[in-house]
Amino acid sequence: MINLLKNELIKIFKRKSIYFLFIVSIISIIIYNYLNPDQNIIVTEKTEDMNYINVQNETIKNNVESYIYSLAYNDFAEMYNNLFDENSWQRYALNKERNGYSYEIIYDQDIMEYLINIKDYEYNKNTQVTEKTYEISKSKYNQYIDVLKSNDWKKFVELKIKNLEEKKNTQTFSVEELKEINFEIDWYHLRLNNDINYGNTILNYYLNEYREDYYIIIYKESYIENKAQFDVRELNEYKARLELNKYAIENHIEYDISNEENLIINNKVDARIAFIRTFNHFNIILIIITIYISSTIITEEINKKTIKNMLIKPHRRISIIISKVLACMITIALSMFIISIVQFLVGGFIFGFESYSNRYIGYDMNNNKIFNINLLTYIIISGISKIPEYIIISLFCILIGLFNKNITMSMILTLIICLFANTVLVEWSKVDSLSNVTRFFITNNWDFSIYMFGNASYVNGLNLWNSIFIYGIYFILLLKLVVYKFKKIEI
Repeated sequence: MINLLKNELIKIFKRKSIYFLFIVSIISIIIYNYLNPDQNIIVTEKTEDMNYINVQNETIKNNVESYIYSLAYNDFAEMYNNLFDENSWQRYALNKERNGYSYEIIYDQDIMEYLINIKDYEYNKNTQVTEKTYEISKSKYNQYIDVLKSNDWKKFVELKIKNLEEKKNTQTFSVEELKEINFEIDWYHLRLNNDINYGNTILNYYLNEYREDYYIIIYKESYIENKAQFDVRELNEYKARLELNKYAIENHIEYDISNEENLIINNKVDARIAFIRTFNHFNIILIIITIYISSTIITEEINKKTIKNMLIKPHRRISIIISKVLACMITIALSMFIISIVQFLVGGFIFGFESYSNRYIGYDMNNNKIFNINLLTYIIISGISKIPEYIIISLFCILIGLFNKNITMSMILTLIICLFANTVLVEWSKVDSLSNVTRFFITNNWDFSIYMFGNASYVNGLNLWNSIFIYGIYFILLLKLVVYKFKKIEI
């Protein structure tokens, strides 16, 4: 068997075409990294002057609510534009008051709330604002102005916490709303305890993403009973993001710890992130190499009649076919190694090698804990989890080649099936009624990287053990068919 395996590997690496494929793969990796389609443009938070609203506009003037809001907005703009310089911490701190949030319920937009109360009392004859509320709003607003002028951002945060505590204790809220207010209080404490001043810094990005993820989770949990497994996985991913953001804040991590997906939405990919995503980015290259090797390893010899030389020797046919399958697997593993090394070097030269000193920081959903491992360990685990996919593709190619003896047909048919599985079938599998059938397809069970670190499948009814069982059935069936067909083939 060892001699047969050596012989098959020698034949594979004697072909010039395999080196052509490697060269094309390397060029593709260089071009991909250079163009960097995964690289986002960093969108920095803006603190330029606010525009004023024309309160003499007839549409605004004739609508009391719009008129009052416009007056309050203009007072806020006056304070924002004239009291504080561009890029000052005050402007960054006021930006959420200015722009609002991406979610509906806002508990801490105090300054605009106070200004609206003041303007409503002063300019609306039919105001519902009492004199007491008016006086309290004026007092609270002046407190904020004093704190902002004091140039101490911590006092501003402390005032935010104080007003939230007061709001929680003096107003009536539902259990869900109280939970959200408590989160807001904890969020401000997170800023205060970790000494994170307002500004365009990585820690501020983490803070903002932490807050956004929290409200996205609340929204997604609101219909958890009707969720498909795809939605459950998405929810779990946001929970992982939440914990990773908090970990980065509490450990004062000054770089982007994004992994397979962006943790910070407008992130700037470095060499470490690009390396982590090697098998996601270049999976199609490995599939093409797998298809090429597997489609030619037997079919080419059958067409050229050179396989007769092997069959007349004292080798069992099962040993011959197994040696060919193993040779394919070794070549694929070597291809994965080469692509990883090339990405490591190319990513380092383009983005800098410094980021490779940073470890992979992830979230284990089995234990609900943050963990960190070195990049080499991660890439090995990731690579091993992808190999089962290439094994099935290889067996399928060999089987098709044994039936039709046409290399081109085997390659095209397998590639079409792979592309179909990664596009159309993925969307079908998100539909409950269809997933009852599609979950048994091998293409939904061959990529074990989706289960890494306790993740769930996107497909209803599938988990790691289901996929192992289904994969095992397909593997044994394909291997038996390949062996059977090879034994029966006549040369």
